[in-house]
Amino acid sequence: MLGRPIIPKEHGAWAVLYGSFLAGIGVAGQVTLPVALLFVAVTAAALGNGPLTILVRPAAGRAWEAERRRAWFWLSLYGTPFILSTLPLFLIYRLTFLTAFGLGAGCFLLFRASLVRGRDDRSLPGELVGTAGLSMVGPAAHAVAARTVEPTAALLWLLLFLFFASGVFYVRMRIRGMLARRQGVAPERQAAFWSCLAYHLALLVGMPLLAAIHLVPWTILLAFAPALWRAAAGLRRHQARLDLKGLGWSEVAQTLAFLVLLIASLRLPAPPG
Repeated sequence: MLGRPIIPKEHGAWAVLYGSFLAGIGVAGQVTLPVALLFVAVTAAALGNGPLTILVRPAAGRAWEAERRRAWFWLSLYGTPFILSTLPLFLIYRLTFLTAFGLGAGCFLLFRASLVRGRDDRSLPGELVGTAGLSMVGPAAHAVAARTVEPTAALLWLLLFLFFASGVFYVRMRIRGMLARRQGVAPERQAAFWSCLAYHLALLVGMPLLAAIHLVPWTILLAFAPALWRAAAGLRRHQARLDLKGLGWSEVAQTLAFLVLLIASLRLPAPPG
């Protein structure tokens, strides 16, 4: 029995994937047929991550062989639209620069596979590696829309990663804090609390420094302001109960606000001088 489709359940990963894609085409300012093909390719690749995760995990129990056959079926099914949408990008549109993006994505995929095999994919390093890999969709979408790789692509990847990593630290801090509170432990004694605080302090200091040396426009600080405010409010909030659905929708709203401000900042003409 093939059962229901194997779809990755990491909702945050889908937000990073499509948020990065929207940022890329938003900064480029155009949507073309190659962009639509790339959208199909990255969606198929993301769907394929579900069965691939099953295949790289260590075998466990008698049902593993049946689950493995099911995973191979869905991986091949998702692989078909991936191949059909990727080939025209190389053969018709000659976007050979996508090879570099593919190699980069492959490196992240191999590293994540090793984490999955060691059951460390839900650790902080594992989540950050996944976030860095998914954020590459932004510069790839920008390059495909612009039909060339520009320096903006590297900057876009950096900004996307910094923002989505902020969400990783924040959500982990909220969840670990809730669990600690239920056990009667002060959230301040959790590593997730201090790592979240340290990351956002570094962001608070680092972003103005990047703007001061003209690596990013000053207006980009507005894009990160809501994330910094969210972290500051969350660090003061100690709840034994947490509305996970509300937290998820809050992250979606944060992402939409960031994308609007990011696209506006990078598309504004640079000031003279």
